[in-house]
Amino acid sequence: MIQLVPVATVLASERGVQPAPVIDASDASQRDYWAYRLNISSTELSAAIDQVGSSVAAVRRHLGK
Repeated sequence: MIQLVPVATVLASERGVQPAPVIDASDASQRDYWAYRLNISSTELSAAIDQVGSSVAAVRRHLGK
């Protein structure tokens, strides 16, 4: 039986893939990927981006991760 997994899970498991230094909040796959990586919901991620901008480093600092 074939089991489908979210794209974010596949991207997170590939060590050779480097994510962009900024999060494109309008791109659902990027939003889902970063929400998965940061272990938060897409809504929480959007709120963090609204507060500190789309830089991955700034979002991590804001979330304490």
